[in-house]
Amino acid sequence: MIDLQDNVGKYISLSWRHMQAYMAKRMEPLNIGVGQYVYLFRLYSEDGQSQQSLSDELLVDKAATVRAINKLEEAGYVVRKPDPADKRSFQIFLTDKGRNIRPKLEEIVEDVLVILLKEMSVEERELLKRLMKQTAGNIVEAVRGNS
Repeated sequence: MIDLQDNVGKYISLSWRHMQAYMAKRMEPLNIGVGQYVYLFRLYSEDGQSQQSLSDELLVDKAATVRAINKLEEAGYVVRKPDPADKRSFQIFLTDKGRNIRPKLEEIVEDVLVILLKEMSVEERELLKRLMKQTAGNIVEAVRGNS
């Protein structure tokens, strides 16, 4: 029988919710929600992606991507431009304002990671990362119907 008070899912959920709350508080002055910064990070890696590719890369539905990009555009962090190869599609580009907040966003993410990994050895951190990648992959596969 599953112990509903002491199981891995509970701790993943608890960590996620509190991590999001911490980051939301830190990002509030930037007018960025916790559901939006991941799009900026993807654009830092590859600017000019389509909304569809952002959805695919982040494993998020199209509607969530549209909402996030709308908010980032309203805040002046990104702009949409028609895709020259497909007039029905838009490419998303960082603005100077979007590029300039990268160090602050990285600082916030770094701070939350320091909190999450406090008092863990390098080996424990690597083991946790490996196990979390495996659990994430398992649940993604299950949602996609591959298991």
